[in-house]
Amino acid sequence: MQLFQLEHMGKRRLAMLRNLLESQFPQIDATALAASSEVLSDWSDGYHHDSMYGFLRAAEQLRRKEIPDISLQIGDRAQLTDSGLLGYAVLTAPTVGHAAKLTSHALNSSQYLVRTKQSPKDGLNRVVFNIVNDARPYREALLEMSVLAVWRCTQSILIDGRAATPSFVTFNYPEPPHGNKYRELFSCPVMFDEAHTVLAYPEEWSKEAIPSGNSEMLRICSSEMKQVLGEGYRGNNLVARVKRALVEHPKECNYSLESTAELLNLSSRNLRRQLAQANTGFRDICLGVRMELAQQYLQSTNMPLKAIAFQLGYRHANNFHRAYTDYYSESPTLTREKHLTRIGVERSL
Repeated sequence: MQLFQLEHMGKRRLAMLRNLLESQFPQIDATALAASSEVLSDWSDGYHHDSMYGFLRAAEQLRRKEIPDISLQIGDRAQLTDSGLLGYAVLTAPTVGHAAKLTSHALNSSQYLVRTKQSPKDGLNRVVFNIVNDARPYREALLEMSVLAVWRCTQSILIDGRAATPSFVTFNYPEPPHGNKYRELFSCPVMFDEAHTVLAYPEEWSKEAIPSGNSEMLRICSSEMKQVLGEGYRGNNLVARVKRALVEHPKECNYSLESTAELLNLSSRNLRRQLAQANTGFRDICLGVRMELAQQYLQSTNMPLKAIAFQLGYRHANNFHRAYTDYYSESPTLTREKHLTRIGVERSL
């Protein structure tokens, strides 16, 4: 449940803002801005554990004075890799629609300040954005950043990539002085003073398979995953190589002996024989990788159990539940509950 907590995203945004000020706006006194926004001078965190609000206070000051489009600039730099394990789940999801559901659920069941709803209608998928009440003083900054960030991440899983454009975008506030910057970045009709903040794109995109291959973001996400999953994914032995293949190229491998052997430039027979010599088998390795990923999804994301099962290639949630319980001697639900209890205790200390 930690992935989309306020602090996680706040620290990411603070780091982006600090880097942007250092690289493009050296004339701005970043130390003074940090102090006035109740952010640590090195921009690593907000005081009183409110990094996201610290970022929003700083962004609001900059929007009113030196850099009116600062929130758009931050949103334009958003990547799926900012989302850690959820980014990996999105990149390895079977379709764009499935990835969108994962992301919406993560946002809506977390402490993040933006909520989204998928609303298909008239051949378009409308992503409707709302903000929580506490964030209303920063409504415009938060929405312009979040809508553009969601769009940039959506582009990264579309076949056309950055060449894809929304059907239209609307915002529920008056057009700001930098309104043309919105139109430049979204490359589509952008309207203001509308009833809702909406990002619309063709519904048929939801059925598209997410492109695989040599995605730089997938390499980054899978590299993070291997670090989280531990020593078993390091080294040059065949078992480690198979594990890495399953994590780095999940769609190509598809938990198939034949597909994984081909990716490793081995025959299926040779792979099976060498794994037997290592006192294991391909099916056992696949099960281990699936269960280790499942444990991370349970502890670090808000993904429902059905979504985790589907993500890991189980056609029925019951099969996943049984496999997980047999492997760890506890149910997926218990794993998540124990993790939440542990996090609660740590925060209270």
